[in-house]
Amino acid sequence: MPRWLAHLLIVVGWLLTPVLAWSASYVGLWAGALAATGFTRPVTMLVVAAAVATLCGFTALFIWVRFMRRVPHLLSHHMAPRTSEEHRAVAAAD
Repeated sequence: MPRWLAHLLIVVGWLLTPVLAWSASYVGLWAGALAATGFTRPVTMLVVAAAVATLCGFTALFIWVRFMRRVPHLLSHHMAPRTSEEHRAVAAAD
């Protein structure tokens, strides 16, 4: 695997985590807004919607971190070799 591709995969992996949390928070906010329509006070509605969004976002991050810890081989495949190990990796591939 070319070094630039390995670095690209690392960056995409790092960017995937906040995108996952943001999308879970968005879905949580939408669900919280639906649940909050049963209340009459606007402040209560906002608090319920924000609490559900926060809960969904942190739950998604918790699940993501647990998943990544259970499959460390996925992380090792996306890691770029260190500069000192690059020559050995190239020699081993030949």
